[in-house]
Amino acid sequence: MRNSFKDIADNLEETLDNLARSLRTAAESLSGDARDAVSKAAADVGRASESVRKYATATARKAAHEAQEHPLAVAAIIAAAAGLVAIIISTTRQK
Repeated sequence: MRNSFKDIADNLEETLDNLARSLRTAAESLSGDARDAVSKAAADVGRASESVRKYATATARKAAHEAQEHPLAVAAIIAAAAGLVAIIISTTRQK
């Protein structure tokens, strides 16, 4: 589970980094106020990427810790989620 959260965080961080690079590249072809605005947006995306990474890492650690502390609760949640998915699938097939 921890690896899944880490993979998601890494993918999201990479996506945001790519977006920031694209914005910086776009800013190079602009002039004046537009360049400043796009450069500021690129910097904001970079900061957001770091914040998301930190939050996702902390969340993954907490989830892993909770799962280790309460394995039966995790099993019950997974079983309930599987049951809900089965109900949704059967309901959509009946329509």
